[in-house]
Amino acid sequence: MSPLIFSAVLFAAVLHATWNALIKVSGDRLVVMAVTTAFTSMLVFPLLFILPFPAQPSWIFLALSALVHTFYLLLLVKAYGYGDFAQVYPLARGSAPLLTSILGFLFLSEAMDASEIFGMLLIVSGIFALAFQRRDGKLQLSRPALFYSLMTGVFISAYSLVDGVGARLSENSLSFTAWMFFFDGFALPVTAYFRRPKELLRSNIKEVWKSGILVALLSLVGYAIIVWAFSLERIAPVSILRETSVMFALLISIFILKEGFSKLRTLIVFLILSGIVLMGI
Repeated sequence: MSPLIFSAVLFAAVLHATWNALIKVSGDRLVVMAVTTAFTSMLVFPLLFILPFPAQPSWIFLALSALVHTFYLLLLVKAYGYGDFAQVYPLARGSAPLLTSILGFLFLSEAMDASEIFGMLLIVSGIFALAFQRRDGKLQLSRPALFYSLMTGVFISAYSLVDGVGARLSENSLSFTAWMFFFDGFALPVTAYFRRPKELLRSNIKEVWKSGILVALLSLVGYAIIVWAFSLERIAPVSILRETSVMFALLISIFILKEGFSKLRTLIVFLILSGIVLMGI
């Protein structure tokens, strides 16, 4: 992996951890996500007339991407309703690299060298150690939080593969990303309207537009970087490196959300950092 792509994916990881933290602390997460996707769709709309149209073989992947992303966001919102940011985020993101690597190997014939495999194992080990912390012999993650976090990880793997293949077939990763975000702006607001119409219509948009717009900008820039990296590098290593956002999420949880720190978490950060180094070799 080139230094440019490596650095860009790490930056995208920071952006991803940041916007997830914003969603976690939002009052009504579903409404904020609906505003976010709708605003993102409006942001990319002018680009649709400037960028070349994605190649026809990628159209089916655009449709699949919109569907998978919608389920991913709904599951993410649900998971944050049951668990803490410092646990839900690592588990959701940590379960994705292993699944993505397996699916990439089975369906895309993507192989990984020894250092990448070892780096992946270190990162995944650190993430799961963080997610399954115990206190007084009990897991600090509820069963619903565990279920929805793991299901979120499944859909993260799904959209990683769908978007990766679609970006390659589109012949222009930026065009594919723009159309993907445009289509994403319809399903979630409609879903939010039918699931909680009163809350959505009565919500004071002025109270959520700042969070919604900021999340939209962070997610748009961050994922555009990822899709660009997918189009140039193998999907599995890029996906795994992106999951180091868990390290940045841990720092946010400690210094901003004030969720505390420990020797165990110090070890976990060391494991994740070691994995990053190996993934970048």
